[in-house]
Amino acid sequence: MFNPYKGDYKKLLAVPAVFFLVFLFLIFVSPTVPKGIDLSGGTVIRVSLDRQVEMLSLEQRLRQEFSLSDLQLSTTSGPLGFKVLVQFAENRDLAEAQSLLQQAKDQRASNPQNAVQLSRSSVQAISSYFSEPFPENAEAGRAIAFAEDALNKAKQNFSTRLDEVIKQELSLGAEARFSRDEVGPVFGESFYATGITVSLIAFALLAIVIFVFFREFVPSIAIIAAAAFDIAGSLAGMAVFRIPLSLTTIPALLMLIGYSVDTDIMLTTNVLKRREKELHERAGDSLVTGLTMTFTTIGALTVMLALSYFGQITVIFEISAVLLFGLFADLISTWLMNSPVLLWYAESRKARRPTA
Repeated sequence: MFNPYKGDYKKLLAVPAVFFLVFLFLIFVSPTVPKGIDLSGGTVIRVSLDRQVEMLSLEQRLRQEFSLSDLQLSTTSGPLGFKVLVQFAENRDLAEAQSLLQQAKDQRASNPQNAVQLSRSSVQAISSYFSEPFPENAEAGRAIAFAEDALNKAKQNFSTRLDEVIKQELSLGAEARFSRDEVGPVFGESFYATGITVSLIAFALLAIVIFVFFREFVPSIAIIAAAAFDIAGSLAGMAVFRIPLSLTTIPALLMLIGYSVDTDIMLTTNVLKRREKELHERAGDSLVTGLTMTFTTIGALTVMLALSYFGQITVIFEISAVLLFGLFADLISTWLMNSPVLLWYAESRKARRPTA
């Protein structure tokens, strides 16, 4: 059987080095990993259809009639029909009114006159969705209460008008199937910070467990580096295929850490702790076992990816895709990076031992 670790196996390290640079470029330079609505804040409207539609006129009208930031329209299709996704970060008029209202609340006690003026400006900012006149000679408390009520009504009117425009442009009837997800920017930032914190804690716990188990620096670092490589590979795939980083995909990335460590621990244990064969033969045996494990999992995930795609189950589709990206990266990190590093380390350790 062919064994890639016979001969100058150190040359294999060039492959993951090149791939890692490519991953970093895709993640941080272009096209970069998009953030999901649940981490960045915004609104996603999903419309289920039984036919394919042209969205150019809908996009033009949305841009003309509504001040929407980061507006994106897309479609998905499958045996169950079609879906139109309308996504945007915020309505600029409502966001400006919200900001002015918050300033008014902050200045209510220290500068009530300015609080009244800020409340008036807040109501003026949403004149497209709210037409009642601002009360004359209102004191700060009443002005703020009026502006707050106006903002709530404006949000409702905006949502209603937006839905009506979508129905008109897509020629939908009253039975149109809508679903809407909304996350405020403050909550989005909080979710994002929490996701990053959880990921860092997971990596820290991983490092502690690995160091305690092997008690050797180089093998432990190699395992941790392989896990980081797999995460980078998944993020690069997400960047290319525009799968957003979200509360769905972050757990998938954490699941990938567990799988990566599993194969790397198997490899490290076989190479460093077994004694019955030569080093390159132990690594070759581990390669056969590891490839069997990985390709079995890839096959199962491919089926899950296909079923979720045709069934339009977005959550399962994104989890499957992220895990698949990571597993293909794991093939490179484990067998072209971790294996050569372990062989190099084991041979150096063996050479340092005094001969009897």
